[in-house]
Amino acid sequence: MCGIFAAICLGARGLPEDSAVRMDRALRAIRHRGPDAAGSHFDNRGRWCLGHVRLSILDLSEAGTQPFWSRCGRYAIVFNGEVYNYIELRAELERLGDSFTTGSDTEVLLAGLIRWGEEFVPRLNGMWAFAFVDAATGEILLSRDRWGAKPLHILERDGRLLICSEAKGIFAWLGEVPPPNHEAIGRYLQFGTSGNAENGWFAGVRRFPQAHSQWLRLADGPRQAPPRRYWDYPTDRTVTSVEDATSRVRTLLTDAVSIRLRSDVPVGISLSGGLDSTGIAALVRENFGAPLDAFTVWHGDKERSELPIAREIAEKFGHSLVEVPPGAPEQVVEDLRTCVWHLDAAHNAPAVVPYLNLCREARKRVTVMLEGQGADEVFAGYPNFDLPAALDAMRRGEFHDAWRVARLNASQLGWGGLVADLVRFSMPAIYRRQAIAWSSHTLLTPAVRAGAMDDQIRLDLSGRCLGRNLRYSHRDGLANLLQYSDAMSMACSLEARCPFLDYRLVELGFSLDTHLLLRNGYRKFILRRALEGVLPNEVAWTRRKDGFGNSTTQLLVEAMGRSPERSRLVNLAVDLGILEEGCRGQSWTRTLPPNIQYRIYSMLLWVDEFYGAQPRLKALGV
Repeated sequence: MCGIFAAICLGARGLPEDSAVRMDRALRAIRHRGPDAAGSHFDNRGRWCLGHVRLSILDLSEAGTQPFWSRCGRYAIVFNGEVYNYIELRAELERLGDSFTTGSDTEVLLAGLIRWGEEFVPRLNGMWAFAFVDAATGEILLSRDRWGAKPLHILERDGRLLICSEAKGIFAWLGEVPPPNHEAIGRYLQFGTSGNAENGWFAGVRRFPQAHSQWLRLADGPRQAPPRRYWDYPTDRTVTSVEDATSRVRTLLTDAVSIRLRSDVPVGISLSGGLDSTGIAALVRENFGAPLDAFTVWHGDKERSELPIAREIAEKFGHSLVEVPPGAPEQVVEDLRTCVWHLDAAHNAPAVVPYLNLCREARKRVTVMLEGQGADEVFAGYPNFDLPAALDAMRRGEFHDAWRVARLNASQLGWGGLVADLVRFSMPAIYRRQAIAWSSHTLLTPAVRAGAMDDQIRLDLSGRCLGRNLRYSHRDGLANLLQYSDAMSMACSLEARCPFLDYRLVELGFSLDTHLLLRNGYRKFILRRALEGVLPNEVAWTRRKDGFGNSTTQLLVEAMGRSPERSRLVNLAVDLGILEEGCRGQSWTRTLPPNIQYRIYSMLLWVDEFYGAQPRLKALGV
């Protein structure tokens, strides 16, 4: 796990004369992603340069330092991520005559790209963002993993393409911060999303699309071919047998865990009381005999949180549990500042703060942490999937199943909540009006209000409603979550690995008939079946799903409500064209719903980090 930077000249104009100074600033901006080593290379013809900061995970020797060059001196790569199946790929390459001098996955990735080019990318099982260079031809291949687990930010300016794991590395190279992107900020403030969108929070800065690769051919200048999708979801759900699905899910999940335990540094696990992380904890112990350090963050009353279940699982499987308490109330504002700095944006999930604290504690003991992220979007674990599943069951004539799913939903949201979801998910216009019912039209400028609503859960009687909404959630909603998982873990120089993101498991999940996902009143039915006999029944078959609740919103609202800095930050947002002029000098923020206050205050802290006091940017020479 690392951080990468590249500057690529698309036209006749070469690299700036002070490129070495700019590269140093850029790598310092992302050094938290790779504190163990740093390296850079400048093309002798001034066409491109590569930079890298390394978090050593595989082959801890200096031989793994990047940019990594082929022995012939023609090819180089800078790579952020992990290729979990590198051992199998290496064995295949050795059979074809390749030899290796390191134990790193980077060398395997480079060799595979040299031999097979872009066609090698779909064979990778892992998470990545990389730039692969053919120094002889000047061709450069960019690629990002299937789910967008690893970030890749791009800005084109003055005939040069600047590429970095974090936007702030680009700003450090430029020596300035671009203006805010009002449309992206408006999408966040009104609808709570932004992490999955192509355009980030800064004008001109975009995210390279997930599941895409792109060749840059320098002689072609700005007429580059667009990024090309190398992977997509299965279109047919042909697996209908419970027994077959159970066996295959169990086998693939076990192997996904196995290859994510490959590491030359200590590995731990993030453990809640939920099905996903407890299943991983159980499989680790049952199949590999490896007790791990496990980390769980609790909130509120210990006994009413998921802490008791985490303790039970840790004790049963021999893991050493580290209980991470809630952060100090007086620290919440500074912690959120840290979050928005590392995200290069604000985020809708208040869980970013306790997750940051969890990563801080985990990094004291381990460098790699397994997580349960990604299971809900494949196996239908969220309440939002209940209504699509119920409508599909009705279309099949299975009215009893439809009733059980509806009753499950009402047990958590209430019957009024079920009816409200039915109305808003059936009528996008109503959903939009509900999402912006907090007077955004009087507080936000027209440019910010123009932020378009992302796709959403939509209901229909096609019989494929659940499948379509699962795909949307996995493609877009999951990217929004992975954005903060990467940012917070890498802020602590910690690598987060997610077995449920194994592409083989995802492909199987999207090949399962949807009646295997929500069944007999249980979400994630087939995953529960796969974990039977591994987990205690009271965990495998509980209907309870507390989620990652926390008190961040309440603490932030209280702290910012009494902060003397609030007016200054509001005025700064007005000056930047985000808030209307009439917002100056008023306490209007206190009248908004708590979740909207959280969004507003998060945005204000982001404004201050990048356009206000800027102590972190100034330390980088920006």
